[in-house]
Amino acid sequence: MIEIVVALILTVQGNILEHTYKEKLSDCLKSKRIAEREVNPERIKFICKKVKAETEIYMGAKKIVKILSMTK
Repeated sequence: MIEIVVALILTVQGNILEHTYKEKLSDCLKSKRIAEREVNPERIKFICKKVKAETEIYMGAKKIVKILSMTK
């Protein structure tokens, strides 16, 4: 299914390395704060953003299969 969802995006030197579906923006920001404490912030960036994505439900949980575009 293609829809607009909130994603926690991990970027390394400007390239998207990983993305995770989050139900709402507050959940994303909480996960972002926790993740930023664990890594070197000079090389790795975490971004919470609404994206147009292809999603699927796998074992009862929604997952982002592919990010199609970033929204503003």
